[in-house]
Amino acid sequence: MRMRIAVGLLASAALALTTAAATGTAAQAKERPCGRPVMADGTGSQGTPWTLKSQYDDDGTPPNQLVAGEEFEIATTAAGQRWSVSFTDNGTKFFRNDNDISTATGIREVHPNPVARGVSNHMAAHAVRLDAAGNVIEVIDGAVDLAPPPARCGR
Repeated sequence: MRMRIAVGLLASAALALTTAAATGTAAQAKERPCGRPVMADGTGSQGTPWTLKSQYDDDGTPPNQLVAGEEFEIATTAAGQRWSVSFTDNGTKFFRNDNDISTATGIREVHPNPVARGVSNHMAAHAVRLDAAGNVIEVIDGAVDLAPPPARCGR
């Protein structure tokens, strides 16, 4: 009887190790060819939390064009706040919305920008909250740096 229990425990342990090894391999196989995102977060001049995430991807237009995408979130506390939001890549503006109105959960902007191979990218987001008269209430500035995209990214 003790032998059966010991054999059963050994078989269970072997199965658990095999599953863990297979899961680890599957997770590595699922990693994106363009690398992991780079993230930054902080608070604006009046304490509003924000998050900026950027990463390379090869899903631009035309097909397989290399892009660096930016995802910027502002966790506003109320709907109806007016913000002006812009994105830059290495100092060149590629997105701007001067009338970005928050929902109850905040603001979320996601935009890709075509990039060249072999070049680092400094991705930045700038947001200004305005009152009804256009006066500045709060300012947010965030940035992340992307190393040159890996060779395995895209075709």
